[in-house]
Amino acid sequence: MRKGALFLVVAAIGLLCFFGGCSDKSKDEGATGPRIIMASDTILSGMIASLLPSHRYRVEAILPPGQCPGHYDVKLTDIAKMKQAVLVVSFRDMPFMGKAVADGGAQLLLDTGGRNWMAPDSYVYGVGILADELTKVFPEDKAAIMTGKERTVREVKAEAERLTERIRQRGLIGRSGIASFMQKETLEWMGIRVVGEYGRQEAMSTREVVRLCEIGKNHHAVMVVDNLQSGPDTGKGIAETLKVPHVVLTNFPSEKGYLPTLEENVDAVLKSVAKMTLNPLPRDRP
Repeated sequence: MRKGALFLVVAAIGLLCFFGGCSDKSKDEGATGPRIIMASDTILSGMIASLLPSHRYRVEAILPPGQCPGHYDVKLTDIAKMKQAVLVVSFRDMPFMGKAVADGGAQLLLDTGGRNWMAPDSYVYGVGILADELTKVFPEDKAAIMTGKERTVREVKAEAERLTERIRQRGLIGRSGIASFMQKETLEWMGIRVVGEYGRQEAMSTREVVRLCEIGKNHHAVMVVDNLQSGPDTGKGIAETLKVPHVVLTNFPSEKGYLPTLEENVDAVLKSVAKMTLNPLPRDRP
């Protein structure tokens, strides 16, 4: 009788745990550590990590920084992680995110506003938008989010000013360049005039290459700049024709973070023209 009663008690406890949601504790803070937030890419994951308290949240990116969003295939491990997340954050134009749906967690879709959030001014813009949205999802952490926002904006503005001064000292402000359209905003932030832009490698025709070479010659372009994620060799032939440096910049932060990656992009541009003799700009140029 005693054994039978003990079995019934154990069985009852098991049923209560099952129907009461004991199996869902992995999403709760404190059950297995910080709450998980999944971001579509390293721009968003870095921003989120700078805004939320690290002891309460763990942020991960789905898209590896060197991969093209248009060619990335979501893995089963990505889907598994999203199912464990309390929040999934993504840009609206990330095609691979349509293949994965979070199970039970909240989702936040962000619009870039037509801007490249890798450029400092747009990064600051994005941090502001993300901070406002996160306070709606996690109102209990509003004070920490606002503090993180102020600190991040201050750090980005200070570093951007330091880097642009380096570019100015090298005499690149107002110089012309040919570039992937995905790097146009970042180059313009550096003070480089993008006089010709192009799309993905598969969309480049011989006529387009000839046109861009003519533009480069007419405007005395000093470099051709490719976007790593959309094709690091797309503009290489144009650079060889113009006899100017070929530069490859990344449109997503590396594992080092946003500011170190931004500096690496600036270093790549400065290094490309380090041995060049830059002629004086015409008086009507900035």
